[in-house]
Amino acid sequence: MAGNSSPLIQTLTPERWVGWSMDFIGAGYTGLLVKNGRVMRTLRPGRHFSFAIPLLEQCELILVDSKVRNLEIVSQGDFLSRDQYLMNVSLSVMYQVVDAKRVALELSDPIAALTSAVKDSLGATIGQLRIDQLTTQGRSLIRQYILDHAEASYTLGFSIEDVRVSDISFPQTPGIIRQVEGMSARQEAEHEAVLKMQIAQAGRPEVLPPPVQQVNIVSGRNPNANDPALGATLEATSFAIEGQSPVQDRPTLAPTILAQDSGEAVARLVHRSTGAIAILSTTPFTIGREPSNSLVLDDGLCSRNHAQIIKMTDPQGTVRYQLIDMGSSNGTFVGGQRLAPHQPFWLTSGNIIKIGSQEWAFEA
Repeated sequence: MAGNSSPLIQTLTPERWVGWSMDFIGAGYTGLLVKNGRVMRTLRPGRHFSFAIPLLEQCELILVDSKVRNLEIVSQGDFLSRDQYLMNVSLSVMYQVVDAKRVALELSDPIAALTSAVKDSLGATIGQLRIDQLTTQGRSLIRQYILDHAEASYTLGFSIEDVRVSDISFPQTPGIIRQVEGMSARQEAEHEAVLKMQIAQAGRPEVLPPPVQQVNIVSGRNPNANDPALGATLEATSFAIEGQSPVQDRPTLAPTILAQDSGEAVARLVHRSTGAIAILSTTPFTIGREPSNSLVLDDGLCSRNHAQIIKMTDPQGTVRYQLIDMGSSNGTFVGGQRLAPHQPFWLTSGNIIKIGSQEWAFEA
């Protein structure tokens, strides 16, 4: 909401004497003289005279506050960092009207439009930063990004004068991505303790529980073998394998299940931002916000039972997979195209599936 007591826009009806009116525009305001619904003149601060034919011409004087104003924006877990942590960000935006006509007459809710534009820039900034960057230099990076990308606000008739980030915090949440098997209570507590230590080392003494990611990784190799390639994969995703010591200073997650090499390719979904892997180990493989799903997405744009993937074998013995949208509110997209509800779509390797704000690559 705006942190100013005076309204941004005021509409006045000038008092006239034999058709003439004298109007005074105060300092810091811009006036719009509207006659029969059309803008006749833009009035700068000072004294102005206007004439209207009585009973035939209806005049209004619209005053737009062109002084520098303040807009307070407080998010409630609206944004995801690059490494998939929910963030709360509070900031103060100093803005000024530069196009009075557009703000007063072309926007039904100017403040809401400005807030939306700033939040879009804020989300884009946080999505490019990791949690360690946000805790150390997040304020300066967010401020600079919003100031450098103020074009959207300018097209609405506003200029962004300055931005002050007052707080960056971590809301309490059960997680962003979690599969049905989940973590044990002890493993979640260990994960939380390690993350709190990392945040404290980065300059913040205390955080609330972060999101948890858990996926399965398929490998036909011996999990106890010292394989450099496998080790590189685990380092990139920060997972610990049962039977091995977890990497120091990294969260200890639930053990990863290694599938035995049966000679049959196992399909999977790979998160495009984090590289997290979800194995299509069951059929139907269900996706949604309900904890009973095979893949649980804590995403406000994801339905409780959003979609499912079914494994099928055609008459030639080829294993194929169908993606079905279960009548979700915001739809399921493949390659940018929205699927018809309850209509099967045959997946091919490389298809990009978007559910809510999450994008997954299908591999088979």
